[in-house]
Amino acid sequence: MRKVQLRQILLAVLASVALATPVAADTATQPSTLNVAYAIAFWAIPFGHTAYDGKIAANDYSAKMHFETSGVVSLFWKSKIDAVVNGGIGPHTITPAVYDSYSQDRDKPVQRVKVSFAKDVPETLAEPAYNTTKYPVSDAQKKGAVDPMTAITEILAGVKVTERDPCGTGVQVFDGRRRYDVAFSYIKDEPVKLANGVFNGNAHLCQIHYNQIAGYKQKIVKEGKSLPDMFVDFAEVPAPGTPNKHYLVAVKLWASLSLGTVTATLDELKVDGTPPRA
Repeated sequence: MRKVQLRQILLAVLASVALATPVAADTATQPSTLNVAYAIAFWAIPFGHTAYDGKIAANDYSAKMHFETSGVVSLFWKSKIDAVVNGGIGPHTITPAVYDSYSQDRDKPVQRVKVSFAKDVPETLAEPAYNTTKYPVSDAQKKGAVDPMTAITEILAGVKVTERDPCGTGVQVFDGRRRYDVAFSYIKDEPVKLANGVFNGNAHLCQIHYNQIAGYKQKIVKEGKSLPDMFVDFAEVPAPGTPNKHYLVAVKLWASLSLGTVTATLDELKVDGTPPRA
């Protein structure tokens, strides 16, 4: 498998469901924090780690994320990504203000992508600039979409969760380069016990569906081939003070490939600075 295929599969999974963050309950609630981290592996061989720290106040949110490859994989694919976001939030709505990311592959220049949502159509600043005419995203396609980190918040905060769809109905994303949708289909509830001891309990098993709308292509599979099957186990973690009295945390994510399986496994979880009780 080419390194670009593995990278884009991982990013597609992480962009969909890698992390979680809470929703504010009311104006009397103190800012709530959530810290989660994931170990990334291929064929059970560790090759990366990602961490997310979020803070939610009565009407606004902010978060930061770090991803970096490690181990043998870094010999042929060395990558680092840092991103921050802030915006407004409510029990059933979320509105991003500014998303700012910095990424670097091996010895290439650091790429900054900043997306501002002050206007009806999101505006993108890229340093260095990249060609947006080869794979354009129209203004109509950008309207109503959110950045990747806000999308993660929207999904895992349960903004679109219903009794029929315990994993939510999905999000529409614009990351400054491409426009895509991420959706979920509920399969069943199942017991999940992580070997690292971070989680042992019941989870909602859902399939992840990625749909490219416009913009730069994801180099996941050869042209005309189907995307790999992707799944996630979501766990409801108690959190008094949030609208649903719990967070919806991705315990494990995986994508099935012909050569093996890419996994992201929860290895740290803190709610308001403390690990939840088992």
